[in-house]
Parts: sequence; C-alpha cells; structure tokens
Amino acid sequence: MVGKNKDIAILVRHGESLANFRKIVSEDIDGFPLTELGAKQSVRAGRTLIPIAGRVDSFISSPIIRAIQTGSGVMEGMGIRREIIQEPLLIETKFGKYNNSSMKDFPKFHKEEFGIEPFEENGRRILEAIERHRGINLYFSHALPIKALVCNMLHLEEEDAGGIHIENASITIIDVSEKRILSIGSHYLSSNLISFFDS
Repeated sequence: MVGKNKDIAILVRHGESLANFRKIVSEDIDGFPLTELGAKQSVRAGRTLIPIAGRVDSFISSPIIRAIQTGSGVMEGMGIRREIIQEPLLIETKFGKYNNSSMKDFPKFHKEEFGIEPFEENGRRILEAIERHRGINLYFSHALPIKALVCNMLHLEEEDAGGIHIENASITIIDVSEKRILSIGSHYLSSNLISFFDS
C-alpha cells in the first residue's frame, strides 16, 4: 500500500454541466447543474476509480453544484457513500465581468488584463487546497483550475500548454508528497498506476 505519510490528490473535473452544454463560462454556485450526460459521466469516472476506492481518505469538492453532484455520482460509481467536504479553494476561476458569458467571448490568454483571475493564481490556489488536506483524497473541481495546477507543477505558461485538455469527468492524479504528476485528464487508470496505490 502507499505509505501512510503519502499525500495523493485525485482530481476529477465535474461532468458535463448546463454551462458546458450552453457553451458559457460561469462561477455561479447553484446556477448550472449537471446534464443527464454529465451525471452518467460522473458515475463512469467512479467505476474507473473502483480499484483504488479503499484507499481514499476524504472526498473534497468545490462548493459549486456541478462539482458536488459529480462527487455524488463518483461515489455512486465506486459503490460507497461518504460525506463530501466543501473546500472554497477548489472553486471555479473568478471570471469577473465575463461570468455567464459565451465561451467564444472569453479571453484565451493574459486573463488578468481583462479582470479575470490570473491563470497562475488558479494553479497556486488549487495547490494550496491539496496541500491543506493530508492523505489520499478525491477532489472535485473545474477545468481551468486543474489545468493551471498541472501547468504550475510543470513550470509552463498557459500559452505553452495548448495540448493539455481537462475533459469533463476526467481524472488527474498528483503525488503531492513528491510534487509529481501521475496522470493528466485521463478517463482510465493504468495497471502501473493501480499498482502504485498498492505498493
């Protein structure tokens, strides 16, 4: 088994939400729940995580409804029921005046120039969240913050990370203790990764 002093973050992006379906960006807490597809994606992600279900200490979510619903779906897929702890640091990007606007109008880079939370700050915020909680934990968050965390760890600027895609209900795993990325935006767990949790 992974050593007791190991801190591992298993980050799951929420399933498809109404905001995704309508192609808008939103940081609203209650406005855009999961679609029927998004709920199914969440359960599917939980089934993927069954091999390591017994190793998870806590389930921790952004307070936004689509992330919390994803947590519930993931637990359903894993066949377990646990409390979901809400962690404000896992929240969606702060979109400023672009909140609830079309994705096509959303600035691609240099977001701070448009009053949007800087990409680098997104990454630092999520890193603070996963360093705050000890153990092997499942986190439910959002695409931009998870991508920003990955870029932070790889020392990449947003402009240099166009090939990193965090899809709905995808899984990103970080060895927080070693500051090492084990998977990025995957819908599967390799046998090597499963073995890592059993080593």
